[in-house]
Amino acid sequence: MISRLTHLLLLLTAGPLSAQNLDPDGQQSLARELGAKAQRFEMWTDDDGHVTGLIFINHQGLNKEAGEKPGINDDDLAKLSQFPKLTAVNFEAQAIGDKGLAILKEMPQLKQIGFHYMAKNPGASTTPDCAAVVDGKPNLEILEIKHNFRMDGFAIEKITTPMPKVWRLVLDTPLTPEQTMHLIRLCPNVRDLQFHRTNCTADQLAEIGRLLPKLELLWWKPKDGLQADHLVALQGFEKLRIFSPQQFRNHLPFANGWDALLKLPSLERVEVEIKDDENGKALKQLLAARPGLEIDGKLTRSRNYDGL
Repeated sequence: MISRLTHLLLLLTAGPLSAQNLDPDGQQSLARELGAKAQRFEMWTDDDGHVTGLIFINHQGLNKEAGEKPGINDDDLAKLSQFPKLTAVNFEAQAIGDKGLAILKEMPQLKQIGFHYMAKNPGASTTPDCAAVVDGKPNLEILEIKHNFRMDGFAIEKITTPMPKVWRLVLDTPLTPEQTMHLIRLCPNVRDLQFHRTNCTADQLAEIGRLLPKLELLWWKPKDGLQADHLVALQGFEKLRIFSPQQFRNHLPFANGWDALLKLPSLERVEVEIKDDENGKALKQLLAARPGLEIDGKLTRSRNYDGL
């Protein structure tokens, strides 16, 4: 029989409830408690009920549907340690800061990280240095850095560790071309790339083709418009299946313009609307020259969080 003294010592040494002692039901209950603070919340679980993914979203488009919500804060981020099998986190316009996000440094198991509209929430204190928490994630597969307009830049240079497992990379935030290229060099196995709101020369685009030999999907919004030399630079993208150049207004001819896409052996789809203009005329010529190619302005996806 255990003595009262021994029992007391066991209680003292056991300390607070550990993450391992929080059963799946407890994890899900805590996740829903945190999720109630966000306008939209998603929770992913494995077959045993352990929480594996958490998505917290606040967005002005949800105000009417969900009402005003404060979003999770740094104290809530500290509770992420209660989810021992957590592999995916996405934060959009939450009331969090660098101090709270530091807990992600203790989670090398993360496979997905999404930073959307950071610093937009009135209670947020995020700075460009929050990028540092992405570093040292050898298991990372999906990285999304998107719409972080309220911050004065994003310190991409603080991410220095190669991420060979990243297959989807979203860079849709104001970055310099050098920052974009720096992160792409760290992710050589990307198959799905979206980069918007950054300038990119034709030479840099050609380099991306050499750096990412497995690239199949390219969503691109050239800041200064799509140019003919950009299309020529795509010729090294041998596995590119879907090309989605978005929101450009300049017109390109077929000859010495759109015809460059004929040299892409794997191309299946171009996401551009065929209008009654010079681009439309050229795109019809492209269709005639490449039977089976699909040209449609409807995006195959606009927003898609992938569960892992």
